[in-house]
Amino acid sequence: MRRYTKVVIVIAVFAMLAAACTQGGGETTTTAAPTTTAPTATTAAGEGTTTTEAMMEAVKTGVGITSEPCPDGNPDRGCIYLAIIDDETGPFAATAPALVGGQKAFWAVTNAEGGIGGEFDVAIPDEFVKDGQYKPDVTVQQYTQVADEVVGLAMLLGTPQGIATLDSLNADNTIAAPMTWWSGWTFESVDHGLVLEFGTSYCFEGMNALDWAVGAVPAAGRDAVAKVGILKFPTDYGNDYAVGVNEAAAANGLEVAWEVPIIPVSAGGDPTQAEAVAQVVSDPVDVVFVVSGPSELAPIVGGAAQQLGADAPIIIGAAPTWNPGLMQTAAAPAFESGIYFQSAFTGPWDYDSVGHEKMRTALGDVPGNFFFVAGWESQYAIRAALQAAYEAGDLTKAGIAAAARSLANVDYDGMMPSRSFAGDPNDVAPRETLIAKVDTSATDFTSVAQDFFVGPTAKAYNFTEPCAAP
Repeated sequence: MRRYTKVVIVIAVFAMLAAACTQGGGETTTTAAPTTTAPTATTAAGEGTTTTEAMMEAVKTGVGITSEPCPDGNPDRGCIYLAIIDDETGPFAATAPALVGGQKAFWAVTNAEGGIGGEFDVAIPDEFVKDGQYKPDVTVQQYTQVADEVVGLAMLLGTPQGIATLDSLNADNTIAAPMTWWSGWTFESVDHGLVLEFGTSYCFEGMNALDWAVGAVPAAGRDAVAKVGILKFPTDYGNDYAVGVNEAAAANGLEVAWEVPIIPVSAGGDPTQAEAVAQVVSDPVDVVFVVSGPSELAPIVGGAAQQLGADAPIIIGAAPTWNPGLMQTAAAPAFESGIYFQSAFTGPWDYDSVGHEKMRTALGDVPGNFFFVAGWESQYAIRAALQAAYEAGDLTKAGIAAAARSLANVDYDGMMPSRSFAGDPNDVAPRETLIAKVDTSATDFTSVAQDFFVGPTAKAYNFTEPCAAP
């Protein structure tokens, strides 16, 4: 497996931070340099039989697995190949280096710790990182190019893109980790067992964020929450989160005064977000929920603080809105003023967990951010499925799919709560989220304000269908 060196990561991330506030960010993406590596020769073990060949006689294998070691891998192990379909040239390419960096670092550590069953390493060669251009049709085309060479997709970017690829995934028994937190993925994972989502959906995140605000806002010396507003991308991301906020508002007897769509800067939206700021100023509410990317968040928070001063409302952003690069913008004083909070399905970079510590050690001295964390976390369920299939003696795609369908209590090393993929969606869907605050002493400028919790709305919610259409 090609190691992702610290020097490369540092260069890539500085490029990402420079671009982060010029790109929209609903869902996240990845990119990688298109270099090609060939598998190295196997190590002989006896009468013309390699160690890995003899080992593989005891475990069924198929597409995407070789007895030859991974490029730069352990010479005494076989190789399991994964691919990525990302957005290298579209609106979410700015976050690409960190996501790929997190994913490759995860497998480097896994391989160093013994790989899968001590007999297989896992690799994501650069030639298997494909640019889906954030287009459903292109994503399907790119999947077709790698389908017969890998056991699964370490990342499948975007909700519409993922849905467009589902029929092919199901036909091929290909597992995939979606880089999107649409509430519908839980139903897909239970129905077919191939989509191994990670983290809590936007919908439950929105519910918990409002439930938290009901108690936290008056506790901070402000008036009790009576009215809230929503500024959102008009996509599955924005709509899913907004449903959660509306559900919690109804449960708490609050008014959603307005729900206004905002256009991503990358799609031609106003870089100043003047209309969104005018909405906040002209129709005051106690809490504003922003479901956007960093490029939209900065002018909204900065504009509201500039025009309203001490009367600016509390602003809560959805998980993908934050990027530490925001503290290098003109809105930094507004963020530091204490009006902004961040809802999220995972602990920030400095969070105290075994997984966070492993990740930080593996990545070294990099400007930590949410996208490194998300890239790393997205691989736990993939690893669990591969390990379960290995233990069952069947690493064919069908065997891996069967193992994925029965996954229970996947452990994320404390980075977020464990979860299961088998069972009724209402029972297995993750509902815990946390709230972060701006903290200039933290690596990514955020620290925990409220650790993982399930609010009363999310706890009582009967989850029988996706909160919003994709």
